[in-house]
Amino acid sequence: MQSVPHPHRSLIVAPSTLTAALQTQPLIAALKGRDPASAIDVLCQPPLAPVFRAMSAVNDLIESPLTAEDLAPWARIRLSWRLAARRYDRAYVLDEAATSAFAPWLARIPERHLHPSHADGLGALDFPGDVQLAGRLRPPQLDRAPRLDEGTARQLELSDDGAPLILLAPASELGPNLEWPARNYATLSREIRRRWPAAVIGLLGSARDRASTTRIALVAGTGVQNWAGSLDTGTTLAVIARASALVSGESALMHVAAALGRPHVAIYGAGDPRAERVADRRRTVLWLRLACGPCEESHCPRGHLNCLYQQSPDSVLEALGKMLRFSAMV
Repeated sequence: MQSVPHPHRSLIVAPSTLTAALQTQPLIAALKGRDPASAIDVLCQPPLAPVFRAMSAVNDLIESPLTAEDLAPWARIRLSWRLAARRYDRAYVLDEAATSAFAPWLARIPERHLHPSHADGLGALDFPGDVQLAGRLRPPQLDRAPRLDEGTARQLELSDDGAPLILLAPASELGPNLEWPARNYATLSREIRRRWPAAVIGLLGSARDRASTTRIALVAGTGVQNWAGSLDTGTTLAVIARASALVSGESALMHVAAALGRPHVAIYGAGDPRAERVADRRRTVLWLRLACGPCEESHCPRGHLNCLYQQSPDSVLEALGKMLRFSAMV
């Protein structure tokens, strides 16, 4: 009697940042598309687990609190035992930290591919049969987004009365050269309340952004919810998935909105939107194309930040209006 081969099992060792985690989705989808019967598991840090749960091609998650800085040899050995028990055929180590490859190596996974986590690098990975995916990977898409439970929705004062939910994400992990001024976000908030009085306005960000979002909320006046630092990753994804539109600079939350297919306005300063692997079907990019840019520096080399300061709240409000009309039609 001919034996039935076991389904191919792959392990993705995920990168440690939100943006990089999102960028792994096209690779995971491509692997699943090449072998629909395969099982693809992801090893990730707990805060990023909701991102991978939102990817339908992911079979299972292995959560580990170990970071790149944690040598913790015994913890990594115990992790390798867990991996060995699952009998993976192949591992893709997408975290750039050398320590991330330690557990898959100890687990004796037969094939181990090491590569940086950026999108172009993912496309250059070797596949069986010498198939290359460079240039073929689609932008990230999260097709199994979490939903807000009723209790959390009540806590955030979000109702199902049809009022638009407009999110503002003022901070960027890449530095101040990519952040539209806080005073402009405050002005935009006031104009949103004036034009759409029923709208719920929410400020998103991490705990380190709380001081900035607090200033924005105070200057904007009443009617602005400051959620920076108070939402976990899963709740953040669920809130963005529910949003009518999001306004942000170049940030991880911009990439989340794009991956969830939500209408959003992306305000670019030092960066270059042409270099991004981002779905643009529900996206408006504001970019001045100044002679000094894109410099892609975290601080303005010329000290004026004209690429951001010369973008007015009126222009952002106009773009937001178009996105809200689009949101009402989808």
